[in-house]
Amino acid sequence: QVFPSINFDCVEAQIEFEFSATTDSAQVHCTVENPTAYSEDVTIGYDTASIDADGPNSITVESGATVSFEVTMLVDNSVAVGTYELTVSAQVTSAVGGIPVGFITNNETYSLDAIVPEFIDCGVTYGQSSLTVEAGEDISFSSSYSCESNRDQSLKVELHIVSDGSSQEEMWPSGFNDVSEQNCEVQISNGNGMSNCQFLVTTPANLADAWNGCLVVVDERTVTAQSCQQEDSLTLTVNAKESGVSDIGFGQNGTLLEDLGISEDDAPLVIGGTAGVLLLVMAVVLVVRRRG
Repeated sequence: QVFPSINFDCVEAQIEFEFSATTDSAQVHCTVENPTAYSEDVTIGYDTASIDADGPNSITVESGATVSFEVTMLVDNSVAVGTYELTVSAQVTSAVGGIPVGFITNNETYSLDAIVPEFIDCGVTYGQSSLTVEAGEDISFSSSYSCESNRDQSLKVELHIVSDGSSQEEMWPSGFNDVSEQNCEVQISNGNGMSNCQFLVTTPANLADAWNGCLVVVDERTVTAQSCQQEDSLTLTVNAKESGVSDIGFGQNGTLLEDLGISEDDAPLVIGGTAGVLLLVMAVVLVVRRRG
């Protein structure tokens, strides 16, 4: 081989990223072979759009030798979901100890596809940490639902109810109903979105015992909520109604004596006097009957 040249190739035809964290990387493995009778200096270039490339900028390949190198492609979760074309190039720029030859050599290229998956992370903040209501009383609360994503999209925000001690959401207990006036939805655009949601829920009116559990606000991707401990949840207690029996008797607050304006200090005298009068009346009745 008289004129400067190289044989350039890479292994991967496609790489795919995964967002287990905020960033991910993938490796591309390439080789440069020098078929000539002299050493060559090769410049390496990268055209990778929104994806960062970390690899050598130049290498020296001796006559008849092959040099391998690795390129790390790095992406963060702000890069929009999609398939990107990446190009790695190599060109002989000097040979035989530094003689410029770039004007007579070709820029060799290798193209591959890089797949950036969807990334989405959502969270909820409640207006309070817990709620306690009486059976039959409506539950009203607010929450703020926010998301980060590399894809513009709209998600419905929904309410779930989980009983205390359950490993996951089951059928809602009878009497609990979501009667919120408006559906809640979060619009994600340019990387993020947030929505303030208002919820209104009825509770059963005939509870024999207190009901304990939690309210969970998540988006439509969640079909069944997990336990209250696993989810970002709002603790809920619905107490059974107390029986409304009034105290009626002597010497009790709000009783007959108090209604008559008789104080607790005077109560023994009044009660004793009343009992004496009753006994006297009964004695008179008995005497009259005997004489009759």
